[in-house]
Amino acid sequence: MRLKLVFLALGTNIGERLHNLQQAIFRLPPSVLPLRASQVYETPPWGITDQPPFLNMVIEAATALPPLQLLNYLKTLENQMGRREGIRYGPRLIDLDILCYEDQIFNHEQLQIPHPRLHERGFVLVPLNDLIPNFEHPLLKQSMATLLKASNVAGIVPQSLPVGFQVLPYDGWYDLPADLRQALTACEQAAAAFYTLPPSQRQHWIDHIETADSSLTRNARIEEMVAILSTNP
Repeated sequence: MRLKLVFLALGTNIGERLHNLQQAIFRLPPSVLPLRASQVYETPPWGITDQPPFLNMVIEAATALPPLQLLNYLKTLENQMGRREGIRYGPRLIDLDILCYEDQIFNHEQLQIPHPRLHERGFVLVPLNDLIPNFEHPLLKQSMATLLKASNVAGIVPQSLPVGFQVLPYDGWYDLPADLRQALTACEQAAAAFYTLPPSQRQHWIDHIETADSSLTRNARIEEMVAILSTNP
């Protein structure tokens, strides 16, 4: 099954906030593959103001899970990390929300995509604008950059990360050769297996493909890699 691009919002205001964000992202594979990350922002609490400030960010990810299965996957991850249900908009260890699922419009009693309050929340629009400023909201028909201009961003402050701090488990997806990336995107099993390989093994496959002496050999090596990874994850 082909991977779909999704954008997920992450927020936390309990405990080691930066660690919470990192752990949530690192736990997403293999069913959800984080590809790019916005800056991390400290933001004032929204809804209930008498609580600690949040750290918020947005990631771009790839998944073959349909929307409701993705929602269940994220809620299970939240529970595994120790989140417990409390008052709405109250303090939370980790919050994972689906903002966009490609350009789809999805309506269900459990889930609406795009997120119904996306355009109201500066703490979502600011990091979304880091990643997809020109992406048009499927319902409002306005870009993220345009929506951001009309949003309240008071108190939203970008955070400097510790030297060497790793937000994504693998950040080289868009550096892959286009034909290799396209082949992986078309096969969720191969993409997940490749994403989670040790760096030396990923580089071995890239070198194996890049040293092909003809386009026919290159294509054959890509097909070989996908076949091996999809049957031996």
